[in-house]
Amino acid sequence: MTNTEKIQKLLKSTSDIYCDDCLSEVLNIQPRQQVNQICNKFKKQGEIKREVKQCSYCSKDKLVNFI
Repeated sequence: MTNTEKIQKLLKSTSDIYCDDCLSEVLNIQPRQQVNQICNKFKKQGEIKREVKQCSYCSKDKLVNFI
């Protein structure tokens, strides 16, 4: 499964919202910047939203990804 597919699968399977750092940790994607690039592409395509909110995983107010 590609990193793109991993991110899609996780975000579609939950109502939780994740920052890039936590997506990188949970899905074991390194470097973290790859998560940022993939999520920015998804946002441009209208597949996900990226807003500053509280991450469900680390509880910090950060730019998070969700559907």
